[in-house]
Amino acid sequence: MGTAVGKKQIISYIHVAVMLVLMLFFGYLPPFAEITPMGMKVLGVFLGLVYGWCFIDLLWTSVLGFFTLALTGYTNLIAAFVEAFTNPTTIIILICFAFAECLHRIGVSEAIAYYLMGRKVFVGRPWLLCIALIAGVFVMSLLGGGFAAIFLIWSVIAAIAEVNGIKNGNVLLSMLYAMVLFSGMTGGSVVPFYGGVILYGGFYTAATGLSIPTVSFLLNAIVYSLLTFGVMIIISKVFLKVDVSNFNLSEEMRKEYASKKMTSVQKVGLILLVLYFLGLLLPSIFKGAIWTMFATWGVAGFSILYMVVFCVWKDENNKAVCDMGACFKNGVIWNTLLLFMVTIPVATAMESADTGIMASINMFCNTLFSDMSVTVLLILIVIVVGLLTQFMHNVVMGALFIPIFAPFIMNMGGNPTTFFFMIYLTLCCAYATPAGSMMAALIFGKDGVPVKHSYIYGWMFYIVNCAVLIIMMPLLNLTF
Repeated sequence: MGTAVGKKQIISYIHVAVMLVLMLFFGYLPPFAEITPMGMKVLGVFLGLVYGWCFIDLLWTSVLGFFTLALTGYTNLIAAFVEAFTNPTTIIILICFAFAECLHRIGVSEAIAYYLMGRKVFVGRPWLLCIALIAGVFVMSLLGGGFAAIFLIWSVIAAIAEVNGIKNGNVLLSMLYAMVLFSGMTGGSVVPFYGGVILYGGFYTAATGLSIPTVSFLLNAIVYSLLTFGVMIIISKVFLKVDVSNFNLSEEMRKEYASKKMTSVQKVGLILLVLYFLGLLLPSIFKGAIWTMFATWGVAGFSILYMVVFCVWKDENNKAVCDMGACFKNGVIWNTLLLFMVTIPVATAMESADTGIMASINMFCNTLFSDMSVTVLLILIVIVVGLLTQFMHNVVMGALFIPIFAPFIMNMGGNPTTFFFMIYLTLCCAYATPAGSMMAALIFGKDGVPVKHSYIYGWMFYIVNCAVLIIMMPLLNLTF
């Protein structure tokens, strides 16, 4: 035991040493291509960060990145932090994290789930019930349910399985657990004013100066989701021959779910959430003073107003229904936020003419991909990046590839938003191995799901994702 722990410690120290060598000493290598001596130092910091993110830790390596960037002479430590903290996307991500925690605390997802399972139409219709569970968690996550929606539907699946005598390890349960996870995470990922699009879109906007079109992005994402999960259900039914005949919602269970009424907090929370959506979507469609005002509020303003309502609202103990301090304390995922923040000054340094890094990358890409059409290159990016992200952290892959390829696609005459849509959803589809993402670890560690089933559905999701995105390319180019 002690020997095993000692080996792990030695390996961790080796990883730290490699990261530090890259950050501190790579810059002393002879410059190449159009990279300047300062550019070599900046490149070393970037390579060290990528290595640290992959093999060590997301949070403290990102913080160290600010310090080592200051050592390059391009900027100073305080200026780097100020640039990161004052970036508009950083503020929006911070508020979105707190907003998601607020939704979890007021129980909007729970109310939707109980209403759904109380409908008579699902009694005696097992495939319809399965589809409703998968679609239901998508809608709940679309409305901000996130992990709470996934865990809630998982508990509903377990309860129905227990009543019907379906044992853990059954491929039916594996299918439902996996697809509920995939659908729930996709639903929360496709909304343009939620954290996922804002985070990855920050890399895209920094590299191109372009913003994400809200309405067309959401509509295309819903089409993508319908196609992807529709195909996966067909594969499960026709090719894997999953037997769902015993997965029935009894009348007794239906009545139990139907008896759970929404609280006044949940009702108001759901109504305000619909208004929240409309307030963020409609300014992209309508013009006028009120819509212009709503557009200036943006996701940060509407999220703050939503949370304030439940901070003002007191419960029977005269306590706030939702504690905003707790939302910021427990909701903010600091390792992801710091990773994004450090990429801001690093990206600025890499794009600077004083470093010559982006000029060299463009020259390399022109040499490597000049004979390819934009369509072929996009397909290649989706397949290769999709494979890489099954083994490496998807946020890291986004920070690495989006700033490199987005300007290059644009210079080739391609549609940069189509590129972002395809690479973003591919990066979100990281479930084929336990190392793909934190979400992948949930299904590989789920009780009652054999590892082989996790691999089957993880790789199926990746393959279907690639196929659907390639098929959708003409539609994406037309609508973006």
